[in-house]
Amino acid sequence: MKRVRCSFVVTTLLAGAAFANDAPPSDASIAELTTLSHSQEIFNGVKPQLDAMLTSSMKEAAQGQVITPERQEILDRMRAKILAAFDEFYNADALQRLHVRVYQATYTQDEVDGLIAFYKSPAGQALVTKGPLLMQNIMDEMRALMRPLVQRINQIKNDAEQEMKALPAHK
Repeated sequence: MKRVRCSFVVTTLLAGAAFANDAPPSDASIAELTTLSHSQEIFNGVKPQLDAMLTSSMKEAAQGQVITPERQEILDRMRAKILAAFDEFYNADALQRLHVRVYQATYTQDEVDGLIAFYKSPAGQALVTKGPLLMQNIMDEMRALMRPLVQRINQIKNDAEQEMKALPAHK
């Protein structure tokens, strides 16, 4: 009897595994998953960050220099062209094609179905809606965590510079 039950369990497990859908996920299921996970909204947040980074970099590069209205006009055009190039190469269609390629290379249909079920749940939606806050909190904590390391690195750099200055000219 035990042998029959054991065979039944093994047969059932093998049959279940045979019916598992380990095929690559369909384009439609990936589209549903990316919609539920708000991938497009997350991606849309990249452009303002790029714009802020460009603006900051240009201000940093111009420190100590007089920026005439003509030069500012050139810098503004450059920033606008970079942002337009970003829009041209990284749009919703390109992002969806990327998701399809990457998800199909990474997940099975069953796994994507499980992810879809998760993102439809209250916990999944909390992950999506609170994700930006989570990332901001992580970044704040990382900055605080990194402050002593940055200070230490600066001290090491300053010590090395002092050692270099103390060397005789011919060494």
